[in-house]
Amino acid sequence: MRGLDARPRHESASRALPTADVLRLLESTRSAPATVEIHGEPWIGKTRLLHQVLEAARGQGWAVAHAAAGPLASAAPYQLFSDAFEEALADRGEGVTSAVPAAQRATLSLLFPALAPTAASLPAPSPDSVPAGAVGMALRPLLRELAGERGQSGQSVQVGARGLVLALDDVHRADPASLDLLENLVRRPPATRLLILVAHRDRQSPLRLRGLLSSVPASRRIEVGPLPEQELTALLPKSTSRRLRRNLLGRAGGNPGLFLALSASPDAYERTTTPDVSGLAPFTRFLDEFRAVSDDGWLVAQSAAILGERFTLQEMPSVAALPADRLAAAFAELLREDIVRPGEVTGSYRFRHPVLCATAYHTTGEEWRLAAHSAAAQLVRLPGPCAHVAPEATANRAPGAGQVRSGLLTGDSCRALGDEAGLYGQRVRTGKALVVAGRPKEALEVLDRTARAGLTVPLLARAEAAEWRARAQRLLGRHALAESVLMTVRAEMAADPEALALVDLAWLAAALERGCPPSGATLPSLRWAVRHDDALTRAYAWALLGAWDTDWGRTEQAEFRLGDTAGLLDGIDDTTLIGRLDALYWLGRGLARLEQDEEAARHFERGLGIAAAHDLNYLVPQFATGLAEVCLRLGRVDLAVESGRRADRAAHRIGGDCLMAEAGAGLSRAAWVSGDQATARDAAQRAADRTEAWREPWADRVRLSLLETTYDLDDQGLRKRLMSMGAVRRAAALPVVSLVPAVGEVLARLESESRLESEQGGPDTEAGRWAAVAEEAAGRLRLPGATGLALLARAHHHQAADPLKAAVFASSAVVALTRAGRPLDVVRAHLAAATAWHDIDSSVARSQFGQARALLDGYGAHGYLEHTDTLATQGPRQQSADARLTRLSGREREISVLVSDGYTNQQIARALQLSHKTVETHLGRIFRKLDVGSRAQVATSIGRASRIPAPRSSGGPVPARGPDRTA
Repeated sequence: MRGLDARPRHESASRALPTADVLRLLESTRSAPATVEIHGEPWIGKTRLLHQVLEAARGQGWAVAHAAAGPLASAAPYQLFSDAFEEALADRGEGVTSAVPAAQRATLSLLFPALAPTAASLPAPSPDSVPAGAVGMALRPLLRELAGERGQSGQSVQVGARGLVLALDDVHRADPASLDLLENLVRRPPATRLLILVAHRDRQSPLRLRGLLSSVPASRRIEVGPLPEQELTALLPKSTSRRLRRNLLGRAGGNPGLFLALSASPDAYERTTTPDVSGLAPFTRFLDEFRAVSDDGWLVAQSAAILGERFTLQEMPSVAALPADRLAAAFAELLREDIVRPGEVTGSYRFRHPVLCATAYHTTGEEWRLAAHSAAAQLVRLPGPCAHVAPEATANRAPGAGQVRSGLLTGDSCRALGDEAGLYGQRVRTGKALVVAGRPKEALEVLDRTARAGLTVPLLARAEAAEWRARAQRLLGRHALAESVLMTVRAEMAADPEALALVDLAWLAAALERGCPPSGATLPSLRWAVRHDDALTRAYAWALLGAWDTDWGRTEQAEFRLGDTAGLLDGIDDTTLIGRLDALYWLGRGLARLEQDEEAARHFERGLGIAAAHDLNYLVPQFATGLAEVCLRLGRVDLAVESGRRADRAAHRIGGDCLMAEAGAGLSRAAWVSGDQATARDAAQRAADRTEAWREPWADRVRLSLLETTYDLDDQGLRKRLMSMGAVRRAAALPVVSLVPAVGEVLARLESESRLESEQGGPDTEAGRWAAVAEEAAGRLRLPGATGLALLARAHHHQAADPLKAAVFASSAVVALTRAGRPLDVVRAHLAAATAWHDIDSSVARSQFGQARALLDGYGAHGYLEHTDTLATQGPRQQSADARLTRLSGREREISVLVSDGYTNQQIARALQLSHKTVETHLGRIFRKLDVGSRAQVATSIGRASRIPAPRSSGGPVPARGPDRTA
């Protein structure tokens, strides 16, 4: 401990307090009694620290009195002190009270039942009628006795103990009389060696307690702060996976008590399943947080948990069903007990931690929970204005979740069909509302009960339930499970074309999100949907089919379908679009992959505005991630970063790995381009963590996206980790053709630059393979951006072996990417050209760098500007001898080694079984590539084969070197 002065002390809960610090605490009471305040967040380790001091004090021969305050409603006056001294007084009995004047024994007997026999003959006043001053006066002699001193006639006699430690825990819950007595003792302590330890929670402590502890000059403070990650992870078994470890660290926030609770049941506090009776055990440890609230407070806490971790007061009456005055009083209890706190948005509230929300939620009954969810689903929301809706159209807007289509068409498929069907429909509507609100785990609890066989409900209702179950699984990244849910019910839908189309469209959406576009012809049910009379139904089906075409590289067909879709959706007002707002997402995604970025951005912005205005939280991450991607390609860096952050926040609220990984990868790239490397590293790390447990195409897509960013960040550790996950190995079989040119270009670049760094010369076969993959896909797509990326991949391929050819391909990529309207990709092509020209003609290289800078002006791409300046200043290879060596072919490397070792041309020809003329030709190329003019300079440039493998003879012996080493 760094000195016990008035400054807050941040001490880790699981670290042992040094013995010397404890001794100093005890020694500080020699001149006068001392008070030490221990405070911090709940579960941070205050009680643990308190007990550590008590154990050390006992070891030093001090007397100890300890108690923790309980719920205020059940506490008697002075209950905290009564509990603290009960054990000590019971052990020492009447002998302790001999120092207490007889007139004060009756007062003490009210606090301490153990003293009652000694005061039986004295009148016993009521505890409520005894002021704290009188109790304090009666208590002082008792404290001196327990501390080992008896004050008589000014003399002090040691009777055993070296002093007294009075430890009071959870003082924020203490009854008013105990607080009065504490204030009396702190402000007018007895003349003895006394150490008072007060542990409490700041937020739950009454103002008078906080004011008391801060105003007493002798009071010292120990603030228990978060535990470092290294010490928290040491508490876990070594077999704990990296993903679970990072997940627990993120959820615990450095709080050791919370960390240990979460690690004991890592999945219990996520609302993924409805626990059975034994499954409630993980939540009992947190029920203590609610013990001080009334029945109304408990009901309001459970109602808030139904609404989610964040809610508003306006939503509470419909779920809690309490009169306004009781609701207000109950909610005030939750605030006072720090169970809920004000949210970031004015008027909103949130649980202090998600585990409290999960505890309140899972301790409700299933029947009540379903009824409460149904009530919550009927809430009338008053969302903020939407930029795409005229003001007069938004005045009396219906709830957003209620307007989302239950099927392809409007209508309630379970109306007037009896109790069983009515309950089924109620569950579907409730589950749908939870999905729309971005709460898929809770939605599955409700929707999974619709999967039981033997239910007599219409086929459209079954299809609707399956669609929303699959949608919830998709939000959580479980696309294969979503497809399985839909295929399980598909066989039942043959008699109802609308139900069959609904299932098939949901299945197609799951497959496209997963990254596995189905092969084969369009299903007949989808052809039924695209011919439907309802414009929104047609637009949704056309958008999905257009996105399917783009993934397979059917460019002309995709342009036709998406063009019709855009016309349909532009003619539909925003309020109607709520019914199938994801049609706008699929349209935007398809247009983005057709390189129509301006149009894609327009549709993404419109969809994001509608989703935000109508609380359609389940679509916000996808719209924001798509908008960030196209804005980055268009050079709108600031908007890309803003959208990336918005997607990241929305994805974390939903909690799905796929959404969080995709949003994190997009934010990481945008942040690097903007020059914010800290955010880029953090987002990349979090995105990689989210993909670690997945071997799905979407996870590989995220990893491949992260590879380029980690390379630019020079984060070798994360790059190696991503490479170890096998995404590069599986990239050659990437089924989404429209993504292949970009993937091929990135991998060709990484292979080429890695080869340069490792100083391997000769043709770059791996980079060439990826360049060929990109060229093949670009040939199918016939789009300028894809062609430009394929040309850039070929430039990377030739960078080491033939820089002139690399420069030609890079210049061609500049032209193609300029046509595609991708300014930042054009910059990358200029940088590739500058790298190639650097050792051929430095003036041309400087010109390419200048063009890159000119393009970057005004885009806010500070990361690219720094990267460009670094390359221009240091040179692509920093002109090192090792880097120059990478320009040589294998045969040229062999000859250069022999030249550096002093061989003549004739000796080299004999050693390698080449003609004298061939050796001279190779030497000319070596001189040109190394930019040297003599054999001595070759030797100087490469050293004496210190980093180059020795040449292998083609069969003949290597001649001994004579004294003559000139050509």
